[in-house]
Amino acid sequence: MALEGTFQDMSLSDLFQVFRMGSKTGVLFLACADLRGIVYVTAGELIDAALIRFPDRSVIAVHDEAVIHMLLWDDATFVFHHNVSALHRARRIRNDAEHLVLESIKRRDDLRSMLPYHHVTIDTCLQLSPLAAGRESSVSLSMDQWRVLSQVPHHSSIRAISEATGMPPERVIRLVLELMAIGLVETIAAPRRAKRPVQRHEMLVTETDNPEPYLALAAAAHVNGQPHPHERRLPVRRSLIDAVMRRVHGL
Repeated sequence: MALEGTFQDMSLSDLFQVFRMGSKTGVLFLACADLRGIVYVTAGELIDAALIRFPDRSVIAVHDEAVIHMLLWDDATFVFHHNVSALHRARRIRNDAEHLVLESIKRRDDLRSMLPYHHVTIDTCLQLSPLAAGRESSVSLSMDQWRVLSQVPHHSSIRAISEATGMPPERVIRLVLELMAIGLVETIAAPRRAKRPVQRHEMLVTETDNPEPYLALAAAAHVNGQPHPHERRLPVRRSLIDAVMRRVHGL
């Protein structure tokens, strides 16, 4: 059974949250242009990673740096397979996923491309993520990130947080995107002002019971970029993570 999609469906940072929530063990394959990434996951934690350029199979980066490179991709395809052999792989990634996401944020100018399915504006309403319980103290946040995070329970909209903190709205929006990327806050439905069509995205979750050798499978899934014939389309609700967790528990 496999989980497949693109970064337009779910970002890599959200995938890491899904793996942690489900304590998943397996191998994640990613493809972006001529680059191929592989990440080993054990009990929801990132263990090892490598980034390879095809067709010459030259190694571009390994371990922590490989994950950071992949987090900087604006779009890619991915496939995750449950595989208990990852349990026996030596841990070579030194930092946890939150640290690596924060490192990638420091190198990125436009965070909107990192979370393409989130449309954050000054009137976007926020709430603390249920994933955040007990984790915010273990994540190294900047002073401004803490200021915004502390305001979310009291001032739900970005406009209200901007007024409460005195920070410019664009600055608050960037900080919110950073907090969303590491899974500490999430958006909620904004108050209705007028009737308008509701835009819904779909993510592809492909289930298969016959995994092929991993390199061949990854090449076929990513290079061709075609959906699996047995794919099921799942509507994405308020949180992409909530939607995909209904499937990922079966992996």
